[in-house]
Amino acid sequence: MTLALNRSAYSLLLLAVGFANVGCQSPFYADRGAGLGALGGAGVGAIVGNAVGNTAGGALIGAGVGALGGAAVGSAIDEVQAQNRAEIAAQMGRQVQIGAATPEEVIAMTRSGVSPQLIQNYVRTSGMARPVNAQDVIYLHQNGVGADVIAVMQAPPAQVAPVMVAQAPPVIVEHYYPPDYCGPHWDYHHHRRSGVSWGVSVGH
Repeated sequence: MTLALNRSAYSLLLLAVGFANVGCQSPFYADRGAGLGALGGAGVGAIVGNAVGNTAGGALIGAGVGALGGAAVGSAIDEVQAQNRAEIAAQMGRQVQIGAATPEEVIAMTRSGVSPQLIQNYVRTSGMARPVNAQDVIYLHQNGVGADVIAVMQAPPAQVAPVMVAQAPPVIVEHYYPPDYCGPHWDYHHHRRSGVSWGVSVGH
């Protein structure tokens, strides 16, 4: 039985890893967050589930809750990105590509008169398709891109952290009973035997 549960948990973890890999390749943060959340939630759920004797069940619940939480966080970032792209598109007269920013796209925005603040917000939420090197900095300066925008382009892109599902650890409850009364018995009484009883409860 334990071997079967371990195999089930291992299969679920592999599934979560595959889901996270697919999500990370998506240009949308909702997909990335769901993938990373599922992976992190499955790991935590498996640990907690193992403590209460149900590793596979814990991994499955953790993956589901983690995916939902990660997708919610990612969706919020996607909404900000969509709003930024819409405002930039209104100034450029064309749609802005979905995904990571490129030096060429930033230069095109600058030449179209897009405000530096909008460009910075776009880069912060979208990240860069590749690291900006010294040649890129010179190229950007020569094409009129401001120093503040270039500084943001050189900073690390926004990342969606995996949502870790915090579950309460098992609680061991001890019940102590007083010893039997050893004095004289005038009438018959039922006495509880002395001893200690053990139980396990899981907090919600």
